[in-house]
Amino acid sequence: MPQMVPTRILREDWQVLPRLEDLQLEKAKLLNIRATAVGAAADTTPYHPANTAGTLSYHFGTFALRNEFVGKVWVLDRTNGVETIKNETKRIKVVFANVDIACNDDHPPKPRSTKGAGAERLCVGNDLFGGLPHYAPAVAEAGWTVFYLMVAPDGAVELSCPLLKNGTFQHFVERLYLSDGSDLDKEPKLSLDEDDAADDFDPQVARKK
Repeated sequence: MPQMVPTRILREDWQVLPRLEDLQLEKAKLLNIRATAVGAAADTTPYHPANTAGTLSYHFGTFALRNEFVGKVWVLDRTNGVETIKNETKRIKVVFANVDIACNDDHPPKPRSTKGAGAERLCVGNDLFGGLPHYAPAVAEAGWTVFYLMVAPDGAVELSCPLLKNGTFQHFVERLYLSDGSDLDKEPKLSLDEDDAADDFDPQVARKK
């Protein structure tokens, strides 16, 4: 059985900012990405298909992630059909995701859409073995570490390193709280209903019969 370690949760700026610096990411840019995704999702009407808000959030969130960071340090990556950015030096990848809730100690985020096999393979470096709800196996040193920029319908956002299994986030190695959404009080929120799947377009591979 793998060694179990508690999920590391960083809530305050004095904890979060040094960690982001270590990851070569900037909080202001991550919040800009959140704002872009939320704004795109709000640009819908009741006449649009039910999943439009989530789909637009994912598309524009992924665009903004790349627009903010791709350059000398971060590059575009589509390994296994999953849209990410990656840092070759740090061996880190970042993915945009719509989630049900963020920055809540009692409710770890769940993706708004089922993740495909490509996403599971992507997170192998985070260690996919089981554990307890707020505990995660110690992460292997080899391979890539994958973080998800997780945006909730209320504008809350966190940058977290999950263990992905059976299409969803099972446990978390690390969670960095970026905003509880209160800074978007005067801005539109993601209009995601329970039946409004936020399509992240992870490839689903089926065998021909």
